[in-house]
Amino acid sequence: MQNDWKETDIGNIPAHWIVTSLDVISGLITDGSHFSPKGITNGRYMASVKDMTYDRFDFTDCKQILEDDFQKLKSSYCSPQKGDILISKDGANCLDIIFVFDQEEEIVILSSIAIVRLKPDYDPHFYRYYLLSPIAQGIMRDWFISGSAIPRVVLKDFRKVPVPQLPYLEQKAIAAVLSSFDDKIELLRRQNKTLETIAQTIFKEWFVKNPDRSWRKRRLGDVAVNIKCGVSAERVKDHDCYVGLEHIERKHLALYNWGHTDELESNKSLFSRGDILFGKLRVYFHKVCFAPVAGICSTDILVIRPVKPTYFAFCLLWFFSEDVVRYADGSSTGTRMPRANWDILARYEIWVPDDATLMEFDLLTKPMIAKIEQNVLSIQSLSELRDLLLPKLMKGEIRVKDTDNFVEKP
Repeated sequence: MQNDWKETDIGNIPAHWIVTSLDVISGLITDGSHFSPKGITNGRYMASVKDMTYDRFDFTDCKQILEDDFQKLKSSYCSPQKGDILISKDGANCLDIIFVFDQEEEIVILSSIAIVRLKPDYDPHFYRYYLLSPIAQGIMRDWFISGSAIPRVVLKDFRKVPVPQLPYLEQKAIAAVLSSFDDKIELLRRQNKTLETIAQTIFKEWFVKNPDRSWRKRRLGDVAVNIKCGVSAERVKDHDCYVGLEHIERKHLALYNWGHTDELESNKSLFSRGDILFGKLRVYFHKVCFAPVAGICSTDILVIRPVKPTYFAFCLLWFFSEDVVRYADGSSTGTRMPRANWDILARYEIWVPDDATLMEFDLLTKPMIAKIEQNVLSIQSLSELRDLLLPKLMKGEIRVKDTDNFVEKP
């Protein structure tokens, strides 16, 4: 019926929903420290946007600080609690990463991250999904992102973000539907991490720790080549997948997400399925992955292709190794933004076994790589379906009675 719906700042929503502001449903809206203490080793974690992933912090390269500095910042409300919504509010990933903090590690954060602590009867997982929805993202980006060179949302503006206010059980049910997709995605990612770890362990045992000295000493450029293939504006439209440095996750062999080629300029590079993508900028040398699909990538990414198909896993794991990353760092050129130079990187020397050994290693690791690739494509499908449902659930176009039964709007 017509009276069952009403037009609001967030669109046409069910009549029993109310539109209020994030400030009204929150007990605390703040951000992290505006001061960054000196870093140490074996200290307490101080996280920033660079440590954020889709749904958690990755502490692999997280800054660590002294206990005294940690306690001072903790007493200043710079430490998130379980159940807080954390939002990337500064920099290239402004508003892109939003998740509910539920990790065991006690941390403090920098001011590039906002903390939203909701009042009772407001489910943080529902409001996290709402803030990620096209509705909220459009409002926040149109209304609140500053026009400076570095994208930024002023903290006080988060208080003004319009949000739906609906019955708590309905919030929980909607969040459960969306969380079911993320749970499946997380399971696949964990499986991939296990497979990556196994492949790396075998690689190190075979080729790094105790290489057979009867093997040949060769250069990386002898087993792989840099593919330099620019793409014209006409050919951009032939591809849907775009990969920038922001899409490649640290410490992961798999490429889990990518953008689209809409409105891309022609100054890009082509890559094929199975190519190795290596971040050229110094701060991104640890960003290495293989491509599960063909597409277009930023010119800040080296496209590397093994000279033989049976060299694939061998090459991939060498470029992913800390030894090659350190070599790339030491041989980078430029002062303002040091870059890896392929001509220099290709000179890195490695022990290359005979073809029979490489084939044996390829046969051993190929099923692992294939499973990782299959999982990545499944993750992409689940993510697309979740993102298709997200705005419909947030506007009440799909109503959820419980987590197993939801009905389309009449």
